[in-house]
Amino acid sequence: MTDAPALALTVLGTGDAFASGGHPHSCYLAEPLRREEGEARALLIDCGPTAVPTLQGMNFDLGKIDLVLLTHHHGDHIAGIAFLYLNYQFMVRRETSLTVAGPPGTEEKCEEIFRANYGETADLMKRRFELNYIELVEDREHEICGLNVLPKRVTHMRKGIPYGYRIRWKGRSFGLSGDTEWDENLIDLAEGTDLFLAECFSAGEKIPFHTSLKDLERESDRLRTRRLLLTHMGEDVRRLTAAGKSLFEAARDGQRIEF
Repeated sequence: MTDAPALALTVLGTGDAFASGGHPHSCYLAEPLRREEGEARALLIDCGPTAVPTLQGMNFDLGKIDLVLLTHHHGDHIAGIAFLYLNYQFMVRRETSLTVAGPPGTEEKCEEIFRANYGETADLMKRRFELNYIELVEDREHEICGLNVLPKRVTHMRKGIPYGYRIRWKGRSFGLSGDTEWDENLIDLAEGTDLFLAECFSAGEKIPFHTSLKDLERESDRLRTRRLLLTHMGEDVRRLTAAGKSLFEAARDGQRIEF
């Protein structure tokens, strides 16, 4: 592995489910700085309601997204899939197929969301782009579009299966917790990564299914990553990080990281 950057990750949003303070929902775009044949041009991680307008505001070509990776099926992480599909149906000509991967139930949920928003389009029009779904098996590394994706189940919901991921691509690795309270699987997801995105909804108060600053202060030495960034932040976490009263670096909306 050389020291030259191989991947770029753009933080499309760091917001919680409420988009508190006007922050876009947590979402990330990863791109190779040098691409090989058959490899994804861009990876979109989660696709909440703010994902498509944020990408359009960047003048990003939506047609370059070859893989969408979903952590779980809550609306702030998946509801924007309806608008992504709508763009591909009418506005953006895709030259390659789109792959959408996520926990079990991903195909059913994505199709349900599209039909709930644009039922007439789904009923009356043939789909104008090729779409493949992959439902990922936990603890098994999958090779998809030139990436290696390891899903691990985390603790976020009573129904459904939420995943965190460790991703290897272009000799680099990065991970994300997804939405979760502290879970021992985060240790494996962060192990040896160049970058790890950790959700941190609250400062101290214990909120079910979410991580707090206190949790990370207690456990962060076990997350062996080169760089830890907080995301999916509530307002109390933002106030503390802005005032320099947190031990951790907060991700920023629109931030681009090359590694």
